[in-house]
Amino acid sequence: MLANVDEAAYGVQRKTTFWETLTSEKYFKWTLIIPLVVTLAIFMIYPMIYCLYYSTHEYAIALGKTPVFLGWDNYRFVLHDITFWKALGRTFRVLVMCIAGELLLGMGIALLWNREFRGQNITRGLGLLPLLISPLAMSMIWNYVLQYDFGIVNQLLEGVGLSKIMWWSTERAMYSVTFITIWKWFPFSIFVLLAGMKGLPRDAFEAAKVDGASAWFTFRKLTLPMLMPLIMIIVLLRTMWLIRIFDPLYGTTRGGSATEVLDWLVYRTSFVFFDVGVGSTLAMISLFLTIIICALLFRQLMIALGASK
Repeated sequence: MLANVDEAAYGVQRKTTFWETLTSEKYFKWTLIIPLVVTLAIFMIYPMIYCLYYSTHEYAIALGKTPVFLGWDNYRFVLHDITFWKALGRTFRVLVMCIAGELLLGMGIALLWNREFRGQNITRGLGLLPLLISPLAMSMIWNYVLQYDFGIVNQLLEGVGLSKIMWWSTERAMYSVTFITIWKWFPFSIFVLLAGMKGLPRDAFEAAKVDGASAWFTFRKLTLPMLMPLIMIIVLLRTMWLIRIFDPLYGTTRGGSATEVLDWLVYRTSFVFFDVGVGSTLAMISLFLTIIICALLFRQLMIALGASK
């Protein structure tokens, strides 16, 4: 019976277990994010530290030698390498062309789909198809579609009396890669902007219509400013993804025909030439550029959010 006597009656407090502490009301909200923190530590933080370590070392994995510490020599080498600057220039050219094309197409089609018409659900469902296709499979499909000898595009051109086009030549390959990237991702802009248009207040548009405002004036003064936060979100996300563009190249040019962008240069240096040190340096520079650019874009997003209130 003594074992059943309440310990509190004798002034003895039972020690709280670790699990009880985690599931208590005070700490339970932090317990819920433990799986996320562990996942980030394994798949993001550790690889980043690992990459930073090798970026300061000379390490050719194919030779089986131990890493040799070089300090910042790899960074100096990369920043003085013309190949890096050419790849970086192509990356930003693709980034600008893709974002501009996706926003223009997305805005135009979203404005059309914002109206009620017969078969709108079927049309919108078909618009999702490019997003449902695997990026690598998509690039391989377009590689065959744009082939010079047997590609369906050149077959159609010949059918209407036009000459074939070498879509993967040095002069056109970068534009072909840009085109298939836009085709893959412009539905993302459509549905984000369309969702934003559905949520716009109707009172302002009805007042503008009563005042006799034109469609262009209404779009420029009402629709566009109200959608600016969503536009900045699209630009921010697509910038992060496009700096790491890789799949369209793997299924088409493999970095040839003057299409080698920054992420492909990282791949070629690390896994073709097995120069892990320089490859890690390129990867870290790509990460730093992404953080800087996205920080600037995030600042513009906050400004747009403040202006839209």
